[in-house]
Amino acid sequence: MPQNDDAQRPARPRANTTFNAFNWRRGKIPTSVETAAPSAELTQPPPLETLIEALTPPAVPSLAYARGLAHTLSTVTPPPRFAILSPVLANLCGANAPIAFQAAGYDILASYWENCGSAVLTTADRLSCFSLFLDLSVSWLTELWEPRFKALVALIRSGTETVGIEAQLLKILRTWIEGAFSGLTVPDPSISPSPAHTEERLERQRAVESMTALLMSLVGRAEFVSRISETDTSTVLQLFGNLIDSALDVSSEHSGALSSPISEITLVSPTSTSRIPLRHHRHQSSLSIPQAPAVKPAADLAVEIYLNYLAIRLKAVAPVHLKTILPHLFRALAFYASPLPRLSLTPSDIHENPLEMRIMEVLDSLVTGPYSASCTVMLKYHLFPEEKGVQEAARTSLGAIRTLRASIRRVLIVHLARSYISRTTSMNYTPSGAPGQIVIERDLLERAWAKDDAATWDLNRFRSVLCRAVRQWIEFDQTGSAMCSTANHPCEMILTEITGILKDITQAFDETGDELDYEEVEAIGDILRELTAFVRLQKTPGGAPIRIALSQMEVPTNFLSMLSALLAQDLLVTPLHSVLPTAILSIAEHVSDTDTAQLLCAMLERQSFSPTSPIWLDNWKTVFAIPDLFTLHRTRTRQVAVDILLSVWEFVKDIAAYRHPLATLVFEFWREQAVDLKEDHASIIIWRILGDEIVLHSVERLEETATESDEEDPVDIAGEIVDFLTLIASESHDDELEVTGDTTLPSPSLHMPSTVGSPILSRMTSEYPSPIKERETAIPSVMSLLSSLTSGHSSRSHSQPPHSHDQPAAPESPMTHSPEQPSIPKAVGAVVALVSAFSQLAFTSLAVYESRLELATRLFKTLVSLLGGTTSTKARLAILQFFMRLRVDRDHQLYFASSDYDKEGITAALASQIGRGDKSMSAVDLHTSEEMDLRRARAREPRNGRRLSRGRGGQPSASESSRSRSRATSRAVPTSLRKQLKPLEPLWALPESLPFLISAEADTPSERLSSYDPDGPENKIVLPLSLYLAQLVSIIRSGKDWELLSYVLCHLPAQLSNKHLFCGPKSKVVLNDLLTTLCSEILDGRVAASVERWPENVFPRDAQGLAYHTLTILVSYKRCFEKNIHLLHTLVEVFLAGLSGSSHTIKCCLNALSLSAFELPVSMTKYMSRILEKLSQIMSNPAMAVHIIDFLAIVGSQPALHSNFTEADYKMVFGVALQYLQHHNRPEASLTISWALSQHVCIMSYYIVYLWFLAVKLPDRPRHIKYITRQLLLANEGRQEVDEPTEVCFDWLARYTYASADPRPANSMLSDIIMSPLPSEASSQPAIAEKTWLLGNAVVTIRTLAKRGWVEVISRRASGLTKFLCRAENVPMVTAGDVDPDLLSVAATLTMDRGSGSEASSASVSGTSEEIKHTAENSEDHEPPDPITGYVWSGTAPSQRRKEVSIDPSYFALQLSSYPNSRPSTIGRIVADSSRVPAFFRALDRMPVIDTHKVGILYVAPGQSDEKDILGNTHGSPAYTRFLEGLGRLIDLRGQVDVYAGGLDPDEDGEYAYAWWDDIGQILYHTATLMPSGDEDKYTNKKRHIGNDFVRIVWNDSGQPYRFDTLSTQFQFVNIVIEPHSRGAIAAFSHNIHENEYFKLTLQRAPGMPEFTPVGEFKLVSAETLPLLVRQLSLLTDWFVAVYQHTQNDTAQVEMTTNWRSRLQAIKRFRSQLAVPTVPERLEGILGQESFRDFTTAF
Repeated sequence: MPQNDDAQRPARPRANTTFNAFNWRRGKIPTSVETAAPSAELTQPPPLETLIEALTPPAVPSLAYARGLAHTLSTVTPPPRFAILSPVLANLCGANAPIAFQAAGYDILASYWENCGSAVLTTADRLSCFSLFLDLSVSWLTELWEPRFKALVALIRSGTETVGIEAQLLKILRTWIEGAFSGLTVPDPSISPSPAHTEERLERQRAVESMTALLMSLVGRAEFVSRISETDTSTVLQLFGNLIDSALDVSSEHSGALSSPISEITLVSPTSTSRIPLRHHRHQSSLSIPQAPAVKPAADLAVEIYLNYLAIRLKAVAPVHLKTILPHLFRALAFYASPLPRLSLTPSDIHENPLEMRIMEVLDSLVTGPYSASCTVMLKYHLFPEEKGVQEAARTSLGAIRTLRASIRRVLIVHLARSYISRTTSMNYTPSGAPGQIVIERDLLERAWAKDDAATWDLNRFRSVLCRAVRQWIEFDQTGSAMCSTANHPCEMILTEITGILKDITQAFDETGDELDYEEVEAIGDILRELTAFVRLQKTPGGAPIRIALSQMEVPTNFLSMLSALLAQDLLVTPLHSVLPTAILSIAEHVSDTDTAQLLCAMLERQSFSPTSPIWLDNWKTVFAIPDLFTLHRTRTRQVAVDILLSVWEFVKDIAAYRHPLATLVFEFWREQAVDLKEDHASIIIWRILGDEIVLHSVERLEETATESDEEDPVDIAGEIVDFLTLIASESHDDELEVTGDTTLPSPSLHMPSTVGSPILSRMTSEYPSPIKERETAIPSVMSLLSSLTSGHSSRSHSQPPHSHDQPAAPESPMTHSPEQPSIPKAVGAVVALVSAFSQLAFTSLAVYESRLELATRLFKTLVSLLGGTTSTKARLAILQFFMRLRVDRDHQLYFASSDYDKEGITAALASQIGRGDKSMSAVDLHTSEEMDLRRARAREPRNGRRLSRGRGGQPSASESSRSRSRATSRAVPTSLRKQLKPLEPLWALPESLPFLISAEADTPSERLSSYDPDGPENKIVLPLSLYLAQLVSIIRSGKDWELLSYVLCHLPAQLSNKHLFCGPKSKVVLNDLLTTLCSEILDGRVAASVERWPENVFPRDAQGLAYHTLTILVSYKRCFEKNIHLLHTLVEVFLAGLSGSSHTIKCCLNALSLSAFELPVSMTKYMSRILEKLSQIMSNPAMAVHIIDFLAIVGSQPALHSNFTEADYKMVFGVALQYLQHHNRPEASLTISWALSQHVCIMSYYIVYLWFLAVKLPDRPRHIKYITRQLLLANEGRQEVDEPTEVCFDWLARYTYASADPRPANSMLSDIIMSPLPSEASSQPAIAEKTWLLGNAVVTIRTLAKRGWVEVISRRASGLTKFLCRAENVPMVTAGDVDPDLLSVAATLTMDRGSGSEASSASVSGTSEEIKHTAENSEDHEPPDPITGYVWSGTAPSQRRKEVSIDPSYFALQLSSYPNSRPSTIGRIVADSSRVPAFFRALDRMPVIDTHKVGILYVAPGQSDEKDILGNTHGSPAYTRFLEGLGRLIDLRGQVDVYAGGLDPDEDGEYAYAWWDDIGQILYHTATLMPSGDEDKYTNKKRHIGNDFVRIVWNDSGQPYRFDTLSTQFQFVNIVIEPHSRGAIAAFSHNIHENEYFKLTLQRAPGMPEFTPVGEFKLVSAETLPLLVRQLSLLTDWFVAVYQHTQNDTAQVEMTTNWRSRLQAIKRFRSQLAVPTVPERLEGILGQESFRDFTTAF
């Protein structure tokens, strides 16, 4: 500032104080000072004290003395106290002191602090000195800045001593830097700058660099940064931002930009000396002459400082400061932006400015670093114009777009590099075909796989924001400035940069030859449509539109040139073929006549009617005004018009200002057309638009959101649309009585997905054939028409997106007339609109608002009323197609099951029974079906036409079996009806083609819409599903239309399996009505009695067969019928009646009865005798045999069901089981089922005999032997000898007819005493003599024991081993010469009598016996122990079961007899060669005497799907634990003798295991949660056992379907999967009783394996009966899988050998190995008896 502006001002009088600083006269220098001024320094400085005294007020200071003091203080030691210098500094450094004295004062301060400041000074002294810098009135002076800055650096010790002064220090530096930099932003008024001006700029530049260097040093210190606030950080950032803004502003002004306020910005700074020209300059280091320092442009200096600061602080700065950092970087980048070269992998010759490169590096680190998301949001924000700071906004937007473009280019470079590497590797092969050596540069590899993830910087992410930015910039340009066509126009420059993004993308894909992603193409199209809006504003000076010749690149501006290059691409090859026609047509007035002629046909194909055209609504009015648009005369026009309407609706649906007028226009037009509207497939699009408008308009009215329009719509158009749709849907349609081929719903063969989106939703799924796809076969390609106009030949169309892999592309049709398309009645269209509106209100984010849910409930009730009231069958069917896919999760939250509504396949199975299955499966359906089979692991069985209808007794008639479905005879119809009614054509078939679109979000349960709320309706809206269920009951009871009735009967079982769907008291009432209706109509034969017309080859009994599946599901609803036990009895009676039906019905009823045996035991007991009687009548059907056998096995495992059986009842059971053996063994019988299944039924038939024979009371068993024997012999009729299974059966009967003893003996105390030798005995062998006899199929061994008089008798048979210990009483206890009696025999005798009641015997009971007895006595008083931690018997084994054992004397005789052989030659013979006996006994005794099974058990925790995670589980949910408790008994594996351990080693596989056994079998469960976990070996052990099991029980709490091949093993046969019946939030560890009440039981089978279990598709089983059913199911399954595996997956006809049969074969082999004794010739007379009278030969 001027130093003498008030030189004449009089001096103030001195204050009367003891200490006053010298009162400087502003601008006046004393004489002494002036005279001393010429001498810069004193020749000989006076002493320090003299200098201080001369400068201390009130003395008049001298400049020479001041400088001398500064010099002296730099060397003097020790320094003076600061109190002495304080007055001097205050006087010299004061604001009123002359500049020279201030500079000298700061020199003194700097010398003092540099020499010895910290040694003698206090913090107060430091703060006192620091106060000298707080006067910021003079921010910068050439003479002052350096001394002052040097003093400050000395004071703060270069930044180390700044505690407490951080904020003020930053403020000082900010003021000084701004003061120094302000002179750099003032341009020199002269043309050529003067030397003085240049020197000053250099000094200011040095000052700025020095002070910013200090600032960088400060902020680089962590301790300094930790003491400053966020406000201080913001201040520093704002400082650098201000520098950049001021520098860029002055640079733009000096460059001579446009006068328009918004246009005062340039893309290139022509006067900047830092620009790198496009010619080579020699570097300064190569010049020999020293160069003077150059003056940097202000912009270069500011940006360089800013970048240096960011290099230090960027990583540590808080994210909140990004909103300050990014705009300045954007503006700097816009200033330095240079033209970008064409995308290529080769280096470009165009040089970039170093600062531009540094700016891009910083921006790259931000947009790809940890703050990428925040930076992206801010980048999008700065793409738009702002009212304030027009120049900055334009520059910021340009920099943001350049940043976005550079990021996208980086992604494209990665794509180019990868594409190049891919092409190189695919072409580099040697002549032999082997891959050749490939040399790829490292730089190329780094480009292809960069470290930073740039994949998210694609155009799709910025699609909408760029469109809005272009739109707003154009609008802002029109309101903010006059039009200008120069290249530096800011709006045009921004649009040019955006166009450059599109150009980069197309160039990149031109380089690679790849196809652009469909979404990218659409994104480019959206941006192009916005860019062309700017073109429409371009006018010539005369006001005419500027012409754009696409064939000749002669355009006036850069923007138009770049845009023209994009639009001029060849539509036949460019990936933008689907969007360019729309963009070109929107600027049709700017395009030449030749170019427009080539796009006329594309108008119908390229969906170009959009709001980007100013007259788009007028165009639609013109289209809708075509009088015969929806008639048969304009089929092609109608198709194209509706398709274009669909694309426009998808574009405008989120913009209320555009959507509302279009929807109003469509609604008004459609309301006029409704009267004469005919069925047409294209009209479905308009119905969907109306449904969307219901949702969108209702949402806007409920939220009262402001629209872009100033006028509010007072009309409730949504309510009018709902009323209109309801009226249309409820209209009667008499023409449906005359069903023709062109009025049906779409054929399943036309299953094509639609590309339509909904207004709120992003992803949509539909199975309805899209009109766009249909048109591909209806009319020639539009591009082929276009090519024929221009080149004279046709070409394939490039306008369609690539076909999906799931469906082949439709070939072009050369027809001139459109073929018949599936038509949609207007009633169906109205239903589609209502369904669409309901689904959006119920299943999207809109469902969180109660007001919208009320509208959804209203629509639901409307649809329910239409289901019961409308006379349009097709409309009602469409409603059913939607309702039947509704499901709820375990929290009763509603969702729409789009794909997995029939994941068990029950609906498909039922549909195939009535000819509605998949007849001609397309590639898509086949692929889907294969995936379903893979998930369910069930092979698809070929269906040879329609199922055969049963004749009398359930057997198909010969005439029916010889007819195929296509040649089936017609139903007998009265002549009068034949003339009135045409044959009923099917309206539905699988796979279905749904006419409506449902959002993918609908698969997620709604948070507020539920089927039942146990806590009350306060939190959720309960949908009245009971009304819907009541309508289904009405259809079943009195439905006249077979299409509706069949659809309900086929789909209702799958929906009822979702038990949470129909809950609450109202639904309970309707469920009772449903069960009553079905039972009464089946028993009375009135099912489908009201149906007026039937399709060909379908009969009422088919409907009755379908109804049984619904009844099977209703068994799981037994709690709803508990108060009406008679209804449950009726349900079982209905299943009994179904045993007289067709094969499908019999199978369904047998499965239902098997389930009822567990769920409805009381009702089953009542009808059991009648059921057995019916089974005996149908057992001859081989296909039903396996299901009948399964049923008998299940009933036999439930003693309560047959506790009241009579002898006749048991005979019926034996007769049913043995009847199949008779059929199977007949020589003339042909095998109608698989060999494995036949073998399984044979084995299980014997198993049924064994199981039920043991159920007979012991005294009654002999009465059944005669009947069983006769049936067994009849089964072997025609043979000389009975077969081995029959032989085994006879042997088994001989064992259990007269006793209930175990098949293998257990060691007893008596045996231990008798068999153990005494220490005094010389021999250690328990026996002194042993002989073995072969008695028929028995091997009897008698041993004389060492104990006096004791004999051991062992009978080994096929069915088991029997052991007797007896004493010959003929042997005295004291032999001759002995003085002591045989005391051991006395003790043994007493032991033998234990349990007789004597006190002595009671006292001798072992501890184990006491333990068992105590447990047995108290078992009724205590709850059963926990299966994991409860009490475990120390020796639990099958032989220790608590059961009553009775033995008849006949038992002994039979076991020691030769039964069943009674011929003299096989009565018996002694084994002379005793050396063979021990080895034979060891081999035979190792063979089990019962059936053994091992089954794996897996627990799948929530979210698990990997086998290692599953096998690693050590515990499960409470429900899983309760299941294990009921499945078997927990046994201790240590010390077991006669228990089947299944290969488990207690040392490696855990000490405990679950097992179950009875007299004829044992099951050992390999439970993964009981086996040790931890290291890899434990995991391997688990998999070794469970992976080798044929059958695995899987408790699936994962919340997702369990894949059949989850456990990778060679033995993939059967999985028994148990999972919750409803999906939802996994509460696996909850004790909620309702949640664990029922479980879904599914059987997964290996591909090709026939069905053999009573489960069917699935069963719902209660938790209390689940263990019993699964145990029996695992037993039956393991039996069959063993047979299946033995027959090599049913490919080899080999017989399965059981354990008993193996024992029999071993005995036979042993007998055959012995020498046959010679029989002497029998003599006549009495001597003929010599051979058998001599007993020594046989004994």
